[in-house]
Amino acid sequence: MEFESSSRIWDWVYHYPHLFGGIMLTCALLGFSTSYFGVQSLAYLLPDLRIFHKKNYEKKRIRVYMDGCFDLMHYGHANALRQTEALGDELVVGVVSDEEIIANKGPPVSSMQERYKYIAIIFMYYL
Repeated sequence: MEFESSSRIWDWVYHYPHLFGGIMLTCALLGFSTSYFGVQSLAYLLPDLRIFHKKNYEKKRIRVYMDGCFDLMHYGHANALRQTEALGDELVVGVVSDEEIIANKGPPVSSMQERYKYIAIIFMYYL
């Protein structure tokens, strides 16, 4: 009988610190303050541990790129620009050169300067 009771004591001596340590570690990782007990928080006592610091992440700006011929500007072009602008914070628009249009589609109706103006007008009034 005496042996059985001493083994329970040793089990309790072994398991109690592990249980208490696990609870304290969980509280520390979840950021619970120990100031309720009159002790300053662990983040103040151990400033080099990065797990206690809340990170201030700055929102990264999202830049979206769209290019096109924009020859004979129409509603579909303006709608595509509007939808693309909604995907990010900045919209970068590329206008394909006359040589590239000739190689892929045939001769353009509007010159490159006119197509630049079409895009500029869309941005000034609609986007």
